[in-house]
Amino acid sequence: MSDTYSLCESKAYFGCLDGRLRSPLFGHEIEFLVKGGDETYGVRCAEYFEKITAENLEEYPVLNALFEALGEYVIDFLDERGDEFELGDFEYDENSPVTELLKALTPVGLTFEKFGYLSDEECPIAFSIKFSFDPVADEYMEIALHGDAAVYAGEFRGVSPWNDKLLKKKWNYARNI
Repeated sequence: MSDTYSLCESKAYFGCLDGRLRSPLFGHEIEFLVKGGDETYGVRCAEYFEKITAENLEEYPVLNALFEALGEYVIDFLDERGDEFELGDFEYDENSPVTELLKALTPVGLTFEKFGYLSDEECPIAFSIKFSFDPVADEYMEIALHGDAAVYAGEFRGVSPWNDKLLKKKWNYARNI
């Protein structure tokens, strides 16, 4: 067990584990939930996530592509509704690096979800992350990853990383990854 994360039985969700990990990518501690998996799967997921930094994000091409897709969502969101909000000094366009977007996102929910038919050792890392978009109060976004497959990027919808149907939805910015 790492000293940067912890796991325990969830008090809020039956059959789940609650945990905390230190995320170098976001620079602070993040609470997470493990659905359908035991401690083995939770440890694998937490160890995977805590290795990701802004400096090595390119080594995770699907995750990097998900953040780029989320950046497309942000651009469309701001084009459509940006004049409704006071954005401060936040600016983001198609030429902005993903790291600029990451500075405006705060993870508020990280869920690792194991597929029920695979063992904890064989099941790929699968997660969804809910973000608050700091420049706009009450605007939430989400990405979901299933192994090496991008599942979802866009407005928060509570997406399971095992939901293949989302790949075809027109509002899913990850559909072309």
